[in-house]
Amino acid sequence: MVKLSERDQQQLEKAKDLMESGAQETGFFRSLFFGRLRLDKLMPYPQQDPADAKRTDELLDKVDRYMREHVNADRIDKTERIPQTVIRGLGKLGVLGMTVPKEYGGGGYSHTAYCRVLERIAMYCSSTAVLVGAHQSIGLKALILSGTEEQKRTYLPDLASGRKLAAFALTEPEAGSDAANVQTRAEPSKDGKWWFITGEKKFITNGALAGMMTVMARTEVTINGAKHDKVTAFIVTPDMPGFEVVKPNRSKCGIRGTWQATLKFNRMKVPAKNILGELGRGLKVALTVLDFGRCTLSAGCIGGAKVALDKTIEHVKSRQQFDRRLADFEAVQHKIARMAELTFAMDAMTYLAAGMVDRHDEDLMLETAATKLFCSETSWRVIDDAVQLHGGEGYMRDGGLERMLRDARINRIVEGATEVMTSFVALMGMKGVGEELEQVLKAARHPWSNLDRLKAFARHEWRDVILGPAATGLHPKLAREGRMLTKLTRELARSVTRLLAKHQTKILDMQLLQQRVAWAAVELYAMTAVVSRMQSMIVAAESNGGVEHIARDLTIGKGFCDHAAGRIHQRLRGLFGNRDAKRLAVARSVLGLNE
Repeated sequence: MVKLSERDQQQLEKAKDLMESGAQETGFFRSLFFGRLRLDKLMPYPQQDPADAKRTDELLDKVDRYMREHVNADRIDKTERIPQTVIRGLGKLGVLGMTVPKEYGGGGYSHTAYCRVLERIAMYCSSTAVLVGAHQSIGLKALILSGTEEQKRTYLPDLASGRKLAAFALTEPEAGSDAANVQTRAEPSKDGKWWFITGEKKFITNGALAGMMTVMARTEVTINGAKHDKVTAFIVTPDMPGFEVVKPNRSKCGIRGTWQATLKFNRMKVPAKNILGELGRGLKVALTVLDFGRCTLSAGCIGGAKVALDKTIEHVKSRQQFDRRLADFEAVQHKIARMAELTFAMDAMTYLAAGMVDRHDEDLMLETAATKLFCSETSWRVIDDAVQLHGGEGYMRDGGLERMLRDARINRIVEGATEVMTSFVALMGMKGVGEELEQVLKAARHPWSNLDRLKAFARHEWRDVILGPAATGLHPKLAREGRMLTKLTRELARSVTRLLAKHQTKILDMQLLQQRVAWAAVELYAMTAVVSRMQSMIVAAESNGGVEHIARDLTIGKGFCDHAAGRIHQRLRGLFGNRDAKRLAVARSVLGLNE
């Protein structure tokens, strides 16, 4: 287990400036913890702008043709290198500058368009998708979001064209998922014109290839007369004195075509004008960039899962065992159903998040975190099931699934390891409820002077959620799913309140309980995304004459909701009745912690 350290707590606290302070103004995901099913925030399901969609379709045709003709995923995996010709080709297609504004040489596409293209690239080659994502999702994203006009005009044209690649340098030997624990330091020159950066970065995708990178370093900042250590973002280029590539790459399990470098900064001299955003506000830059990166990483997960599902459907329908097709066996059908349901939910969640990014919704930290957590875990499950159903052939290198399984494994680690992300989602989600509960407990000590607060809390479990599907405009075909969402939202809020009242601050170290809370909320959010997606499909289908052609998708979506509801119930029950103590006792014995 990954223990949520004091430093992790600091990261949660430092993320406050990305949150709305009042519970009434929170995003959809956070509102679930208060018992509010704010379907108005998710419906109608976001639709891509028609002009942007048309441009995207045209680009996808070019990407398909280019990937088929020029990208050999098995060769890239074997040689552990993406050819420069491929990188240049993607640059010429405009893929490497899709989200860069047109005035800086980019395509000016939406985030939804970019996710669609990244998903398609991932269907052909995960390594290539990761290179594109590291370059555009995080490498140059901070420059677009926080850069000055001079910085944008200096760097973005080369990055958009693919003449140069970008990288995002956050991870360090002692700071992986702990973004607040950056140890690399930057010291100003006496005249204030330069900064000298000293430290080391590790696992930096594109780091040995990049012509520009965003580097996070700790700086001293004076606030109200007091000095504080704060993280600052810097724009760095490899020609700066003191920049060193210690290791350009290391052999690894999957995504072998990508390069993850170890970089060292030996009092690297950086102009003061290369500070990205505000001094001491680098953590906000990093967390905001990761919101985008987690969304596009999820799109890559979908690409792999869809290919695995399609390959497996074809295989089980044609493969004969015991004089029957594999597809005729219930055990096989069970896996196929699960694969289809999870892939449908991944798609619904990812493009819901992308659509919310495009319409500039606020407070999306938990939505994107939940999407990444769900997609990274479920894509691994889908591809693993595909290997299993292919039997020995799935384990062979020439079939492609073996490589896909290795490639998918990293998604559960990068941009927030699963264990850290579950604690993050649970604690950030419960934070507002805990603060309210704390105030109520204080009020209970002086009840006569705090009757209004106590009455409000007494009504806590009967808030907006009781309005149910009729008030949210759900289609009659989704009435049952609407009732399920209503019941589960109420159950989550009650369970969280009860859990916090029982354990209070001890919950910060109770990660097995955090996992149950997080996954209950994540799957509830996934259900809501699926319902929103099905609603939009039904409305569109009825306007075009009937819903017969979407019957398969509705069956899959409804199946996901049924099975997710069962898993949510089980996790919430497990908050108050479990065998965690026995499992932890075994761990302490194995680790020698009782000696």
